[in-house]
Amino acid sequence: MSERPGGRRLTMVAAAVALACLYVVPPSIHALLASPATPVSTPVSATTRTSRTVDDMHAWILQGSCTAAVLDTPSGSWLLTATHCATPSSVVAAGRTWTVLDNVSTRWHLGADGDTLDLSLLRVDGNIEAAVGGGFTVGTAPATGEMVSIWGYPTETGELTGCDDLPVTVGPAGLVVDACELPNGTSGSPWYTPDGVLHGVVGGPNEGGTSDWDTESTAFTDETVAWIHRVVD
Repeated sequence: MSERPGGRRLTMVAAAVALACLYVVPPSIHALLASPATPVSTPVSATTRTSRTVDDMHAWILQGSCTAAVLDTPSGSWLLTATHCATPSSVVAAGRTWTVLDNVSTRWHLGADGDTLDLSLLRVDGNIEAAVGGGFTVGTAPATGEMVSIWGYPTETGELTGCDDLPVTVGPAGLVVDACELPNGTSGSPWYTPDGVLHGVVGGPNEGGTSDWDTESTAFTDETVAWIHRVVD
């Protein structure tokens, strides 16, 4: 499978035994970073920041490299990522190795314009939320013009990379920002507002975007949030 335009799609591994990283992002990213948040302007390339404590938070999947968000749940065992990243055979590493259990819940509905939902919930065999220091709460899509941050782990560097305080547009494809270039490996990365609420993950109808400068996410509706709570609570 070749990489689509946009630089953050799946890269298929050459052999069945080869594995690639799915990095896990906790909600307390900015508290964990070694350097303070840096404002961004439009247009802007993604900023790389090095963390002292989140470098080992990653999961391994057979298809390719992606990022996932840890959710705040009663069991502490749930991750949200893009469906095009996830398989039941995924293995998560965050301080230790975590196995993704067989009951992977998936939302990927084929709509008139393609895959309109690109969301998967992965349950691991333990409290990964406690291991990474917390989990995201989930909310419906922000309004057009609200500010979001998007951070994830590119395949090539494995360093936390993303953009802060970008105005979001809500359209037919979901959530869109047009001023942050995110490289391969950041599908599944969390979109969150300044209050720390998760509103999407990189993905959607175009698996994250159609060019090097736009980034997309499925827009969380009331139905989406209700589905997440039904599965994880």
